[in-house]
Amino acid sequence: MTSKNAIEYYLNIAKDIEQNIDFKKYSYTIHDNVYFEGSITHNTVEMNKIYWEEILQRGHWAALTSIIRNLQWVKGTEQAISENNLLSFCANLRCLIESSGDNVLSLLSVPQILAENFKNIKDSLNETLSNKTVYISDELEEILIHFSYARKISKEERINQPKIPKYQNAKPASEYLKKLDNKIENGPVAELYSILCQFAHPAAHSIHYLLDLSYDSEIYKFAYSQNADKKYIDRILNAYKNEIFNILQQGFNPGFLTLKALNLFPYELTKTPYFDTINLRNIKAWIDIENKISLQLTKENT
Repeated sequence: MTSKNAIEYYLNIAKDIEQNIDFKKYSYTIHDNVYFEGSITHNTVEMNKIYWEEILQRGHWAALTSIIRNLQWVKGTEQAISENNLLSFCANLRCLIESSGDNVLSLLSVPQILAENFKNIKDSLNETLSNKTVYISDELEEILIHFSYARKISKEERINQPKIPKYQNAKPASEYLKKLDNKIENGPVAELYSILCQFAHPAAHSIHYLLDLSYDSEIYKFAYSQNADKKYIDRILNAYKNEIFNILQQGFNPGFLTLKALNLFPYELTKTPYFDTINLRNIKAWIDIENKISLQLTKENT
């Protein structure tokens, strides 16, 4: 599969999702901590139900927005290719890399955690979990808050709010790149990202690609190149074909896996019926999710 084919493939999948999901159905409700502290801390059954409804809403919010955000960058990349616009191509692909890195770094573990805790979450939603048990997941909560609210914390904020949790601090691009490069420092994705930055920023690359350089008898000659944008776009797409495919795959899969996993819980608000039509059994992570849930249900019925 060529890079262009991969971009078109994921673009079509994401567009299909965009067209088949009723976004008006989803409106997320999150209670503040005061509500929990003052209203229901005495009722663990109610607390567990509301807590897990909110966590599943946060999960749905994160998964769906991760897909739509990636879709927008893929649209921009595909349009730049069709228009032979190198600078737009580099800017969009660069941001797609960051978006995909954030998705896989932040969300890949979400469907696994949901699967590992499937029975207790299900019982919490059905209000059948023991009324003596307060069942929460700090790990999952922090992951989802990080994805939705993390930002670059200013020096002033650090002074005025010294207790800002670490999970609210945005991660540097280098961590996204390392994750996409399978934990390799300065791997091929990082190399691609560096090249794209040279064009997306007002650096020499963003000017000199327009010119052909020749040298004759101590004279340098600069002449405007023909079809320079297309040449460079094709060069990047061909040189980093495997990396671009993996970036797309890793960027979209966490959202796909999470939305499909959420469909298995008895909570209507976070169900996305369209994902019941998508077969993910070619993804090992989905097989692991199904097996974890199946094991818990088997124990429950024995």
